[in-house]
Amino acid sequence: MASDDWNNLFMSLKRKRAIEEEESRKKMKIIVGAITSVITIVLAWYTRNFFVKEPSRDWDRERCSYLNRLYNGTEVDCIEQLRVSKSAFKKLCKILHDNGRLARTRNVSIEESVAIFLNILAHNHKIRSIGFDYYRSKETISRQFNRVLQAMLRISKNYLKYQSPIMSGSDKDKWKRFENCLGALDGTHIHVTVSADEKTKISNNPFQVPSEKYYLVDAGYSNGPGFLAPYRGTRYHLNEWTGNRPRNYKELFNLRHSSARNVIERAFGLLKKRWSILRTSSFFNIKTQIRIINACCTLHNFIRIEQLNDSILEDQDLMYLASVDADIANQPPSDQNNFHDRITCVETNDQWTAFRDTLALKMFQDYQARRLPES
Repeated sequence: MASDDWNNLFMSLKRKRAIEEEESRKKMKIIVGAITSVITIVLAWYTRNFFVKEPSRDWDRERCSYLNRLYNGTEVDCIEQLRVSKSAFKKLCKILHDNGRLARTRNVSIEESVAIFLNILAHNHKIRSIGFDYYRSKETISRQFNRVLQAMLRISKNYLKYQSPIMSGSDKDKWKRFENCLGALDGTHIHVTVSADEKTKISNNPFQVPSEKYYLVDAGYSNGPGFLAPYRGTRYHLNEWTGNRPRNYKELFNLRHSSARNVIERAFGLLKKRWSILRTSSFFNIKTQIRIINACCTLHNFIRIEQLNDSILEDQDLMYLASVDADIANQPPSDQNNFHDRITCVETNDQWTAFRDTLALKMFQDYQARRLPES
């Protein structure tokens, strides 16, 4: 009898425990279901309000279509966007591959890298804008730009030649009167952004001109050793001489000084017309800015060589030069006594003033001697 009572009690406790466990499982299911429902509702709300729903797009296909239109489309589009003709673009890519060691990456072709690089130089587009056009990340655009820039530096030695000083006996009429002249420093500067530390380094390493040599400079400079400036207060720019002849040695000197410097002014004008990145200060560090200028000059000379056999490039050059000449012709009359950007680091002296006067007087004497037979 006692044994049956214990069995009944044990079974009763077992059934009670089973019921409690079942109730706990039901409660847990209810709690999990409630939490899941809340999470689903929250995700649905977030998706509806914050996720931009766009149709699925094939970015690779759209990129290929854009690139194909860029350098396999019309010559006009290629010239406008990349500043080179289609044939010149393909030749440049080959040169950068063969001589500049530019290789394609897993996802970016040589043609796309070069197109990105030329686009940035030609239009001064920011990395973000180019990334949007090419369906690439900013990091990819930046990396490809620097890869092509390095390749451009490797081929630059084939296109940038250091010229020897212009000595006496030169057969170039505009320069032969300026014996020992090294060239010209044009007032049309290429602006760069320099940090405070870099400014200190530059100021501690001033620009030096070899002894007995000089540069032709504008009236923003003082007439001092190494820098031959025009006479201030005397007409100077070529557009001021239309229909007029020089009346004294100062005017003749300024006319010939301006004619010689005009060559440099036109060259820099053409360079900056073609490559917009040179017209304003850049956000790159100073080392990269210098390399960009080097690359633009290299591309400029590459185009000058290619245009000998490419009428499209030649027509582009003529168009840019016409624009540059118009800008120069429309310069306001010179007020050489009121220069806001006057270079004060060049100190004049009596010896250098006498050198300029002697040179100018000799020019005027030769000029008058040639005019005597005419009169």
